[in-house]
Amino acid sequence: MRVLIIGAGKTARELIRRLGKSWEITLVDRSAQRFPYFKKKKQVKRLILGDASSNVVLQEAGIDKADFFVAAANRDEINYEACALAQQHKVKNIISLVNDSDNLQKFRELGVRAICGTSLVAHQIEIFLESPKMLITSIGEGRGEVMEIKVLRHSPAMGKSLRDISPEDWLVGAIYRGGEMIIPHGDTVFQKDDLVTIVGHSSLFKTISRFFTIDDPKFPLEYGQNILVPVRDEQDIEVSVPEAIYLTRDFKASKVIFLVSSGAVSVEYGALIDKIVQQAEGKVEFDVRRIEKGNGLEEIIIEMTHQESIGCVVMNLNKIGILEKLIGTSKAVDLAHRISCPLLVAKKQFPYKSILVPTNATRAAELAAEVAVDIGRIAKAKVATVSVSDPVFLASEDSVKWAQTALRHVRQIGEIHHFPIEEILLEGNPIKEVVNTARDFDLIIMGSTTRGGSILKPNVGEHVIHKAKSSVLIVTS
Repeated sequence: MRVLIIGAGKTARELIRRLGKSWEITLVDRSAQRFPYFKKKKQVKRLILGDASSNVVLQEAGIDKADFFVAAANRDEINYEACALAQQHKVKNIISLVNDSDNLQKFRELGVRAICGTSLVAHQIEIFLESPKMLITSIGEGRGEVMEIKVLRHSPAMGKSLRDISPEDWLVGAIYRGGEMIIPHGDTVFQKDDLVTIVGHSSLFKTISRFFTIDDPKFPLEYGQNILVPVRDEQDIEVSVPEAIYLTRDFKASKVIFLVSSGAVSVEYGALIDKIVQQAEGKVEFDVRRIEKGNGLEEIIIEMTHQESIGCVVMNLNKIGILEKLIGTSKAVDLAHRISCPLLVAKKQFPYKSILVPTNATRAAELAAEVAVDIGRIAKAKVATVSVSDPVFLASEDSVKWAQTALRHVRQIGEIHHFPIEEILLEGNPIKEVVNTARDFDLIIMGSTTRGGSILKPNVGEHVIHKAKSSVLIVTS
């Protein structure tokens, strides 16, 4: 096959590297200084010195015998004139590089295939900046795109069927879910972490990206409408109640439900109610429910989160014994795994201006990072993530790589949501390093994959909960 290329620049170099031995190439350029490189290429049969917009030069180059014509000069006016001449000589296959995107339409009206390299590169960079995890392939001369995008838990697409969405300008071709490929139909419902393949116009990628990924912050409403606070004594009144009121008021929950024990020792039930009303009235809507003495508080909390719309449980652990604090065997993490929403261990560290997310590359840690971004956006707080590798004298290359990988996972979550997350890489004892780092933060958000602990095998999360001065939100996957 014979191809005539005008412009001996970088585009021509890369093209010739890719073409096989079956091609016969004639190259035209007005500068002989560019020719030495091409003389070494076996496919290049002729090098013509001259102005490619000249009919005489193109005839000398054998345009009448060319099967393909490639205009790759760095000036659009030369490419345009050369393409027009190629058409006059009835070359069937003509393609042109367009340097200025403003000239694209002019070339298309000429009837040749036109590619604007700067526009395509800029568009790919734009896609990466907007949605770094979206994979896109251009089709139809860059006018259309095939996109692969993951459905995030906050996205407007979650729980909606294809029929509900009724897309007009784009098509869902396939869904990859749980290791299987699904060809969607009208009743197919989008689920979290679906990989969706979409065909659509290139101008739609921002709309599609936001539809499948980012929506307004939803904590705690994605779990439930109300905040639940068990109140056992004055210590709960002092610590848990104010933080629960802040969480309800600033995070748009509907109301606080106070679960008040009638068996309190330090103060009468009626006095507890009076103090709750004094703190909450006029700030948030609230409801007070009485627990009779002898009823299991923990089981009531678990039952309520599964039967009612509870977005977060707020409680404090100041009544924990010294030995339990020391060995990390209290039941806060275990309770967090048994309820249907996050558990906030309140320590009166609000408003949340700074949030720390310990990460260990688990799905629960990534979920904690997503919640941290959500809260950070609402509270206008800074968010940082910390990963701890083994101490230097014990650390292996794998340990350091693991810690770096954990940070990278959280970084990608921040990139998806366009929210900056500071990265902190430490080495040493995870409990000690996280607690020390948390001194400068108001809230720790921890993802938990393991329930509770024992004397022989204490839970790291429990240690952090008891030793850190920050409030701690426990999120389970």
